[in-house]
Amino acid sequence: MSFRSVGIFGLILVLFVLISPMSCPAQENLNPNIIKFGIFPYKTPKTIIEMYGPIATHLEKKLGKQIKISSALDANSFLEKAREGEYDLLLLPLLQYYKLRPSGYKVIAQGTPPFYGGAIVRMDSEIKSVEQLKGKKVAAIGDFSYAGYYFLLPQLEARGIDPQKEVEFQFLGKVDTVIYGVINKKYDAGLLRLDALDLHDFIRIREQVRIITISPEIPQFPFVVKNSMDKSTITAIQETLSALAPDKPEALEILKSMQVKKIVVATDADYDQFLEQIKDTDYFGKP
Repeated sequence: MSFRSVGIFGLILVLFVLISPMSCPAQENLNPNIIKFGIFPYKTPKTIIEMYGPIATHLEKKLGKQIKISSALDANSFLEKAREGEYDLLLLPLLQYYKLRPSGYKVIAQGTPPFYGGAIVRMDSEIKSVEQLKGKKVAAIGDFSYAGYYFLLPQLEARGIDPQKEVEFQFLGKVDTVIYGVINKKYDAGLLRLDALDLHDFIRIREQVRIITISPEIPQFPFVVKNSMDKSTITAIQETLSALAPDKPEALEILKSMQVKKIVVATDADYDQFLEQIKDTDYFGKP
């Protein structure tokens, strides 16, 4: 059954799991037939459901276990929940993962190809280049996001602009909010991962914005599990994810919903080179 066939009642239940600040993690964590799939709250609950519902349904079918999509209200609460062991399987930004890794998690897979961050402005904006962001109000995802914030800082500094003093950044937390903030003229520019503009909800909106700069190549968010997860379950998850082939209609739909072309088995080592690029950011100095 396709995820899109889930009824209104099921949708409400998933939304509840996504945003509920309270659940019964103790009982769920003791149940080997439940896997809590934590999705980082970088998009609205509706968008998260549309993007990751299909893969959750597919994993359920292949693993014979219940996959419960879960998230949090914001980045900090997501990280706190993860440190407390509330999630079994996670998909999250790299900066957050590097902070979480000492708490007992490891990479098992990643999507391909890489993606890019970028700065967008309205199509009718007078801003044509990074230099013109000086003194402007810029919507960003947050200080946990490379694509939605950090990539721009060295570009500003290279042009003699102090990012902390000469640009007014506002952290909005979610891609959707950044896009609409720019469109509705609340902000002069917005920072985000650019593939968000390819989502169905933003296809028409894309015609209203212009990209003025892009980031270096960024690896896709890693699929991460607890170190304590049994090896057979990890292997089953890896095999299920990596078996998704774009030449099969059902698999293609799942991959497209996540905005990747393929998923491959991966380890922490596959992300170490990128870690070297970002390990000195201010975010790592925060608890």
